[in-house]
Amino acid sequence: MAGRCYVSVSDAALCQRCPALLAYKIHKGRKDAWKVGIKGSKNSYYGSLFHKEIAQVFFEAAANPSSKIHGEIARSFSGGTSSLESVIRERIFVPFLSSKSKHYDSELLLSMAEGIRVWVNAMWEFFADIPSISENMSTVFIPPEQTLRSCYDCHQGKLYIEGRYDALLFNPDRAEARLFEFKSYMKSDVAVPLSQSLMYSWLVMRQTGITPSVEIIYLGEGHREPVIFSASCVKNMIDTGLPVLFDTVYCVMSGRKVQNFLRDRKLCSVCKFDGTCGNDWRNLR
Repeated sequence: MAGRCYVSVSDAALCQRCPALLAYKIHKGRKDAWKVGIKGSKNSYYGSLFHKEIAQVFFEAAANPSSKIHGEIARSFSGGTSSLESVIRERIFVPFLSSKSKHYDSELLLSMAEGIRVWVNAMWEFFADIPSISENMSTVFIPPEQTLRSCYDCHQGKLYIEGRYDALLFNPDRAEARLFEFKSYMKSDVAVPLSQSLMYSWLVMRQTGITPSVEIIYLGEGHREPVIFSASCVKNMIDTGLPVLFDTVYCVMSGRKVQNFLRDRKLCSVCKFDGTCGNDWRNLR
């Protein structure tokens, strides 16, 4: 009888970099496996902090008419990017600074401030095709941190995937969506955040029938310009890449042999497990 396995988006992305890394985390409890090969900024929490303290607060307020700043956000759309940016800075970023800035260094705070500008410009490009956005905010701004779940039928069994995206915008008039991911990684590591974004996009597509475009916003070490992948590009990458990844994840989770497992010599050269994984996970090969 085919079995069932359950995996988070972040763990599935770990498997994409190397199945053995997922095996170490799942079967040996090595939660630090995700750090292998990541060339992030020295403050690797830039992305998660920006998401939690800035983007999440904004999306919750924009999607909720009873929020104290919902009306200010709605009125800001008539003033362009500078007006929207001003609301986010004054009503979200400044309160964050007042209550928590002493816990973080100036480099991180400056990065967050610059990140607001980049992010607002990125959103505004999507807003351009939405008429009367201030009257449709509850349908345009999707509450953040929504857990999405779906099942993929692998060759050996069923793989259940779940994850919570960073931020999601909808254009109801054109049936379009834009998924935002805030990351600390350098652009040279684009595959790391993109692999997760493709899975979030797949989850959105399974739930809504709409394939979102993806915009990755970098917040660390001077990499300011976002990277955008069109909906058609995202759909193509989902169709060509995720089935193989999901089958591999299922094999690792269920202890089966991974077919065509090729070692990444560059990743192995910086991996703390390189001296032992050959014996630990011989069944993967």
